[in-house]
Amino acid sequence: MLQKWTVIVLVLASLVLGACSSNQTNVPATQVNEALEEVLPPDVALNVQNQISETLGVPLESILIENVEKMDWQNSCLGLPEGDEVCAEVITPGWLLTFNINDQQYRYRVDETGTVIRQEP
Repeated sequence: MLQKWTVIVLVLASLVLGACSSNQTNVPATQVNEALEEVLPPDVALNVQNQISETLGVPLESILIENVEKMDWQNSCLGLPEGDEVCAEVITPGWLLTFNINDQQYRYRVDETGTVIRQEP
């Protein structure tokens, strides 16, 4: 029941935000996009956005979500181990996120909790 009310509140908030925004196809990750909230929890998007902002040194407002794709990664490192990192060989659900930052595309892999985030090379 609580989840139903949460979804209703998020949909209403996105409608209000949508009414105030321009007709752009890319949506800043700080705004709730009704089309994306069904496939990507807002807290996951914000975790990724915050990491991108810190890593690239760009303002949060310039990080635009272009695409969200539900994925199952082959290991806990989302298929992108770092150095000699040991990854659990377990299917890890998550998303492949494509962002537009200053007219350049970046692709990030993220687990379903938003805690494991890897930029694709």
